[in-house]
Amino acid sequence: MQEHIFNLSVTVLYITYDGLLDPLGSSQILPYVKGISKHQDEVVIMSFEKSERLLHGKDALLSDLRNYSITWKPLLFTKGLGFLGKLIDLSRMYLKAFLITCQYNIKVVHTRSHAPAQVGLFVKRITKAKFIFDFRGLWVDERVDKGGWDLNHFFHRLQYKYYKRVERKLLFQSDHVVVLTYKVVDEVIKLGAIEQSRITVIPCCADYNHFPLSTDSHKIDARVSLGIPTDAFVLGYLGSIGRMYLLDRFFHLFKLAVNVRKDCHALLITRDTSALKQLIKRHLTPELSNRVHIKSASRDEVPVLLPAIDVMVSFIFSTYARQGASPTKMAECFASGIPVIANLGVGDVKQVVDRLDGGWIVDPFLDTDLMEVVQNLDIICSKGGQRLRDASRPILGLEYATQCYQSIYDKLA
Repeated sequence: MQEHIFNLSVTVLYITYDGLLDPLGSSQILPYVKGISKHQDEVVIMSFEKSERLLHGKDALLSDLRNYSITWKPLLFTKGLGFLGKLIDLSRMYLKAFLITCQYNIKVVHTRSHAPAQVGLFVKRITKAKFIFDFRGLWVDERVDKGGWDLNHFFHRLQYKYYKRVERKLLFQSDHVVVLTYKVVDEVIKLGAIEQSRITVIPCCADYNHFPLSTDSHKIDARVSLGIPTDAFVLGYLGSIGRMYLLDRFFHLFKLAVNVRKDCHALLITRDTSALKQLIKRHLTPELSNRVHIKSASRDEVPVLLPAIDVMVSFIFSTYARQGASPTKMAECFASGIPVIANLGVGDVKQVVDRLDGGWIVDPFLDTDLMEVVQNLDIICSKGGQRLRDASRPILGLEYATQCYQSIYDKLA
């Protein structure tokens, strides 16, 4: 990759604390940045990479980026030092951003989430660049949801209060804010005392070229490779394992379904296989466990495995922070023509599912709701296919996100 010294072209600096070589980086960062690069002179990306992933994936990614006007400046993510490690990385982020501003003609600084946004505001002040705060979700409160901060702990409570003040400052001083849901817009306006015209909603989208429509032959091939009977009815799960994701309710739904239809199996695609196996031991009998199939998959493997699933289940704990959440798995399933069973209280999920007739909305804590789902599994499954893929693409396809980002850049220009 070429290094441009004292480049006078208009350059975007994109800062993310997530790694481009992480699963999230390959699905929700790189595709967007590639789209942005198509209508900008140059994009410089600063990211924090895990050492093992950088070792094995750096050359392939550099080769890929040669096809775009993108320069990548990876930094090593600090592991094992907790809060101190985060401070070290933030300091390095400031220093690297300063060096990049000395080397490039930065006109827009685009930051993903809160810590990079602090650095983005610094870049704005020293360069007068336009500052885009890709707010994503309510990150400060998500830290509490995920167990990273316990508000009964004095030090965690101090961090929470500090970042809520920082969040307000970042929102107020940004030139444009990107959020994931319409539901969170009013809350963001209140948090940052900003006007709605400076906010754009871009949900987590999927590359529909990467996730082809599931066909009967795809389904048979996927099930054979996974050891699932080809005539089974398969409930699916995709993504991380954690206390937010209500796997206990997924397994409860699965048990109810098996009692009604003996052809029911479950497929869970996740990299957190050790944690998942512990949950299965806790919630399912050995007999039922034999009907549960676990697969760890890379981003390139997921589209090959998804066709094994008839209906995807997405149960997420509903909290204050969840109003800003947009599950990536929903867009990826719709791209494959797979309907979803989801719950209320998570971003715009209900509105999207209702608009697309893309599945079933339930209260996962009500057995009456879950039994209604079980009785209607074939009807839910019939909502999938080409119709769902075609209906969802205009609002959840990568092309939509690219158009939205281009509109933001055009507006700031």
